[in-house]
Amino acid sequence: MNLLYEHHYEPVVTPLPLIDSDALAEMNVMIYDSVRKDYAINVSWLEDCIRREWGVVKDIDRIENKIKLVRVDGVWWVPLEKMLQVERV
Repeated sequence: MNLLYEHHYEPVVTPLPLIDSDALAEMNVMIYDSVRKDYAINVSWLEDCIRREWGVVKDIDRIENKIKLVRVDGVWWVPLEKMLQVERV
């Protein structure tokens, strides 16, 4: 009988999916609209796993390429280069 802990598992690291320029432009428009019009968006990004949170974008840090996603119960700094998807709520 082989026990699970006797096996060695390597983490599977997949590269980020390529996002075409049209989808990237649409994501940027939704982010800027969230800042200007104060409405919530869903954002998916890659951390150790794929994270998905919703909130309102309150700040865009152009130096570190991050957006500040704010909700009543939390704040997330999302790196722009790791974003996978942005959707209107």
